[in-house]
Amino acid sequence: MASTVGKASRGGGSEKLLDRDSRPAESGAKPSLKVVAHLNDGRLVKGHTDVVPATDLDFLLKHSPFSMPAEVKVRTLDANRTITIPLSSLKALFFVKSFEGSDSYREIKFFEGHPAIEGLWVRMKYRDGEWTEGVIRNSQHFLVEPGFLVKPPDTQCNNEMVYVVKTSLLEFQVLGVRHTY
Repeated sequence: MASTVGKASRGGGSEKLLDRDSRPAESGAKPSLKVVAHLNDGRLVKGHTDVVPATDLDFLLKHSPFSMPAEVKVRTLDANRTITIPLSSLKALFFVKSFEGSDSYREIKFFEGHPAIEGLWVRMKYRDGEWTEGVIRNSQHFLVEPGFLVKPPDTQCNNEMVYVVKTSLLEFQVLGVRHTY
């Protein structure tokens, strides 16, 4: 039976994070990626997910469209259980190198010049006031899906890739494009 882990509000309503599987994660499960889920209400959920079909996120950004399911399953670090987070409760899903971030490190959120990565160079402002830039796949996919993958500008930061939920954005600008012909 599902139990409520917490609530995340969006637009006046409330959504539930469901603890659908309190069993420990099985050994021998398919490879998973480290993620930090940033919820609309400001909470963070750290854990592992296998929601992405490839472990090479750069390949996924460059070569194949990606659709996030309506609910994201995350195996939490602290309680070793799997929770299901509705996509509508997410600001963004950060695919990270490690769970131990550095408080002293100042992430570079903007490119100094045109990025060398193929794709659309975009600038985004989230509803919570955060601004950032990144590179997304140049296709219609980012227009029709509820979100899109973004490659951050800082190669030294902890974030490898970010899945941004479009409803969490106030502004979105295309600053440039790089494509190989």
